[in-house]
Amino acid sequence: MTSAETPVHTRLRDLPATFWWLWTAQLVVWIGRFVVPYMTLFLTSSIGMSAAGAGLVVAAYGAGVVVSSLAGGVLADRFGRRRVLIGSELLSVVVLVAIPLVDGTLLIAALLTVYGLFNGAAGPVIHTMVGDLVEPRHRRAAFNYNYWAVNLGYAIGPLAAGFMAEHSFALLFWCQAALVLVSTCLVAAKVPETQLPAPAPVAGEVVRAGRGDGLMSVLRDRVFMTFAAVMFVYSVVYVQSMTTLPLVMTEQGHPSSHFGMLLTLNGVLLCVLQLPTARYFQRWSRDLVIVVAIAVTAVGVGLQAAASSLAMYMVTVAVWTLGEMGSHPQATSLTADLADTARRGRYQGVYGVTHSLAMAVGPVAGGLVLDSYGSRALWLGAAGLALVVSVLLAVTARSRQRRVAAVMEADAAARAAVEPPVPELARS
Repeated sequence: MTSAETPVHTRLRDLPATFWWLWTAQLVVWIGRFVVPYMTLFLTSSIGMSAAGAGLVVAAYGAGVVVSSLAGGVLADRFGRRRVLIGSELLSVVVLVAIPLVDGTLLIAALLTVYGLFNGAAGPVIHTMVGDLVEPRHRRAAFNYNYWAVNLGYAIGPLAAGFMAEHSFALLFWCQAALVLVSTCLVAAKVPETQLPAPAPVAGEVVRAGRGDGLMSVLRDRVFMTFAAVMFVYSVVYVQSMTTLPLVMTEQGHPSSHFGMLLTLNGVLLCVLQLPTARYFQRWSRDLVIVVAIAVTAVGVGLQAAASSLAMYMVTVAVWTLGEMGSHPQATSLTADLADTARRGRYQGVYGVTHSLAMAVGPVAGGLVLDSYGSRALWLGAAGLALVVSVLLAVTARSRQRRVAAVMEADAAARAAVEPPVPELARS
């Protein structure tokens, strides 16, 4: 275990006030995260598309997110985190309002792509801001609280979304637009710019690489890019829960509200268990936690091959939720600790691509497997991929631990250059 991972008890007051306003803004957005989980149902039920065709349209959104995830990280480093976050959310509101008002598959696909181009920037920018605001010893706790906000929102929103979808899919788009606008207002009123000044050059490979050569230096970072590539494969498995799972349940005769219940179950479990398990996970290396968590995810996904009743689906969702709570926040905090101060946005942008690119690839691959081979092959294949990911992460863990130790020295130098660092941001 590196010095950055030495067990630390983080109290609420150890995290700055600005972090909690950002946390609240994130919570509001995720309460209204209605559109993507129900997009495949919208396209198949209202537009009349096949599973594979719906996957292609949803992939258009994913393609937009791939671009904006990278662009958001680069722009956040260059022009400031706050400006990029507010801009991306305002533009997302405009497109969300427009989508239900148009007809035609091609036009809907085009608008989803534009929505992805605006919306995808927000996630990497928020993660970058958390890394800016919180000192390294409290980051694991901060990212767990951040992920808790995401899932608290999911515990509140999707159940209502399921019932809204049974009456009008347009309500999903317009309600999400309204909540994104509320979140934007919170950021504009309460969250100042968080970007720290770049430190003076410090001896060491990580810092030298981080100055002057931008995104390409991140792409040449073998330690980080290996981690990002492996997590991309995991994300392809994960997105099946939002794209092909509702299609499988619909084919089995489940109403859309049943899928909403599963999303709510996922969110409730994460809300109840995320923080207690995070304190327990703090005793162990993040790499070990991630490896075990993804193996547990594989078990839950594989069990879906035998599921047909709502009760059985609830069991499978409970299992892979246990894996989810140990993988996502740990991986995001690890990305923050692998990134030096000068390129923190770029690292989070590239890491964000692992999920956003999976949003483009996953629906197409999952839809094709579902149409060609059926749900059993889909879930067993996804479980096998997750097990491969777990093994690869275990094999490459040592190199990441060495890199984190080196980056922590550079981060300490950057924070020492700001007097006082976090408290001043919190009061501004």
